[in-house]
Order: sequence, then structure tokens, then C-alpha cells
Amino acid sequence: MFNIAHKAARAAIWHNHYRYHYCQYKWAGLLTLCCVQPCQALELKIGASQSIPPYVIQETNSGLELELLFNALAVKGHTASIHYLPLARTFHELKEAKLDGVINIQEGMVKNVFYSDVAITYQNCAISLMSNQYNINSIADLNHKHVVTFQRASSLLGDEFAQMAKSNKGYQEQAQQIQQVYMLMKHRADVIVMDKYIFEYYLKQAFIEGKLTPQDLTQQTVCHPIFAPTQYRFAFLNAQIRDDFNIGLKQITDNGTLWALKEKYRRLISFDNHTETSPDLIVPKMIKHDPL
Repeated sequence: MFNIAHKAARAAIWHNHYRYHYCQYKWAGLLTLCCVQPCQALELKIGASQSIPPYVIQETNSGLELELLFNALAVKGHTASIHYLPLARTFHELKEAKLDGVINIQEGMVKNVFYSDVAITYQNCAISLMSNQYNINSIADLNHKHVVTFQRASSLLGDEFAQMAKSNKGYQEQAQQIQQVYMLMKHRADVIVMDKYIFEYYLKQAFIEGKLTPQDLTQQTVCHPIFAPTQYRFAFLNAQIRDDFNIGLKQITDNGTLWALKEKYRRLISFDNHTETSPDLIVPKMIKHDPL
């Protein structure tokens, strides 16, 4: 009887010991899965300050920059949801860890984040009508002209530009960039300052919306290259996500995906489809003085 009871007691001890360690391994496995899986593929919250077509088109959650972001992150299995917020708030939300990253940022603008490689380059131009024959070779040449720019241009385009904006009584910042294009083409501004692809997008949009006539579009415009290209990076809270993005960015650059995206948005801003349906429409041209 003693041997039987002893064997039963030992069996119970081993059973409980097995159950204890099995539970430990099971929970450890679940914890490992909970940790490893998200690290392999995350859905990231990314801040974007505003709609900047053709780079960021909020209405359709598309644009060259957003598709670049989606494709680069997808290389490592990540996805992203875009949160459209005012610029200052995007930085605040990033600092509070309510966002995982932000786009369109220059190195040093925010502390304690991890900056990506250069993701996109903007080329701001001083744009005028060719018929005015303005000789604009420097920011100083904008003095005494009616200059219309995008919001916060005076704080983003350098000290010399800021000084010109302060002393020029004809300087004006416009919240809606399509209005810049309208004002230039209707001779209500001498010069507008904006990225040349944003200009071409809004030129077409102004025509589609009926704000510009085919006659308006016969005017040629000049891009005066008085600004250096502006390189933007993306910033992330997590170094590994930053590294994953950089790997993805290099891959989509090397395999032609990025080139295809640029072609897609080049076609978006072109007038090709309108000239096919309206043979009499004269395609507007921008005379580019810069090599880009």
C-alpha cells in the first residue's frame, strides 16, 4: 500500500511539475509571438502636415510622397495610416509618441528622432510670365515686385528671403497655392514662389475648375532658379523602422518602382489628355532655366 501511495504521490508531483512548466513555456511562447510579430510588420501612424499635390493629395490619400512611403515600408511588411494635422501639431504628436513618424522634415527640426535618408527633393522657383521679361537672378531681384508665396515661406526659405519679405511692401503669402497660380496667370502678381511641380499641378487644376481659359494658357512662364533644391527626409521614433524604411527606399529606387511613381504623377500634371480631346488647346510651357 505504501509503495502504491508513494508512486501515486510522485506521479502527481511530476504531473503538476509538467503542467507548471508547460504553462510557463506556453505563456512564454505567447509573449514571444506578441513581441515578434509586431516587430516584423507594424501598422504605423504617420503625420502629414497638409495636402501638397502632387506630393501629398489628402482627398484621395495619395501623392508621390505617400506612395513612396507605402512602397518603401511594404518591403519589410509595414503599413501606414496617414494623419493630416497642422505642421506644429505633427511635431507635438511625434514628441508625445502619438505618431510613429512624420514626412517632409529637415534634419535637426525635431530632437530625439531617427531621420531617414533623403526621401524627396523639392525645387522652389521664382515663377514669372515670360512676356514680362523680368531679369531675376537672385532674391534681391524680387524687391519692388509683387511677390506671392506659400504660407511660412518667409521662415523656410532662408534669411535673405526673410529680409526681402520684411522690406517688400508687395510681398504676400497665400494659404491656397492654387490662388498663386491664378494671380500670376491673370497678371495680379509679378512673381510667385513655389515648387515647379506644384505649380504645374495647380495650373492644370485651375484650368479644370474654369479659373483659367485656354487663352490664359498660351502664356509661357519662366522658372528662375534662385533657390537651392530643398531635400526632405522622413523622421521616425524607432531606429529599426527608420532602417527598414531606408532599405525599402533603396530597393524601390533600384528596381524602378520609384521611377514609375514619378512617371505616374508626371502624367497626372500634364495636359496630354486634354490636348487629345481638345486639339485647339495650346499646351502651356514653363521655360526652365535650371538643369532639373
